[in-house]
Amino acid sequence: MPMSDNVPTTMVDPLSEIRQDIFCQRCGYNLRGLTGNRCPECGGSLDGVRSLVPQIPWMYRKEIGWFRAYWRTVWFVMVRQARFCDEMARPVSYSDCQSFRWVTLLSVALPSLFPPLVLYLTSKPQPFRFSDDLVSASYEAIAVGWPLVPPYLCWLLFLAAATGVPSYFFHPREVPVQQQNRAVALSYYASGPLVFLAVPLLTCTAGILTGRITVVPLSMALAVLTVTLPIGAITPWWFDLIHLARRLVPQRPQRAVYLAVGVPILWGLLAILILIVLSVIMGCVVVIVASLQQ
Repeated sequence: MPMSDNVPTTMVDPLSEIRQDIFCQRCGYNLRGLTGNRCPECGGSLDGVRSLVPQIPWMYRKEIGWFRAYWRTVWFVMVRQARFCDEMARPVSYSDCQSFRWVTLLSVALPSLFPPLVLYLTSKPQPFRFSDDLVSASYEAIAVGWPLVPPYLCWLLFLAAATGVPSYFFHPREVPVQQQNRAVALSYYASGPLVFLAVPLLTCTAGILTGRITVVPLSMALAVLTVTLPIGAITPWWFDLIHLARRLVPQRPQRAVYLAVGVPILWGLLAILILIVLSVIMGCVVVIVASLQQ
């Protein structure tokens, strides 16, 4: 009996239609209107886009605990960049991203107190005497702990401003407001690697202590770590921001270039204005006030 030429086929039910402007991470193809699970341009999987379940661990901190959710989110942001950018296909809570941002800043702010406190506690207090030389007057003020507060407040202000500046690069007019808001929220999550700035702050504190007891090789090693570790904390943050910009508007790659160049420039300007200019102004005010009390 001859076999039939009709080969049985298996019908595959189409998936729900993608109703927003989401772009393929591989080729930048606009996925709006697709009912399949593969990008028609490059064949890449769309599982990350189609999933309705948020993948950011911080959103589940009440179930798994704040500590575990925080460090899982930092790892997610640093290592799972593609999955992290897929979150633009799902709602992102602005209040959650802000709470994550402030926990990160607090994790850096507390260790920032250690170096000046150790320097103050291990130095010999000297009576404050106003000097015509501003540098000498400032040095004398350090001995009694006067300038500890102004630089610390400037440092906190700088951290808050530096984590907020990148969000201004995620407002292109050609992108729907919903996608802009999600990208802005994710840009705050991208600051997660900043928490590792606590490590060089601790090594700086250890360097001050070891320097006091003249352990030269150890002090030099800690000094190297203090300089190099901030680069390891800021670089993943910078790369995440670039990846987000590419994912938001893949048809305009120059926006990612603008962010890659503009954000470090703005960080540098903020450092000059807040950490140097504002800190010097506040320090001068403190020195003058202290001299008037004598």
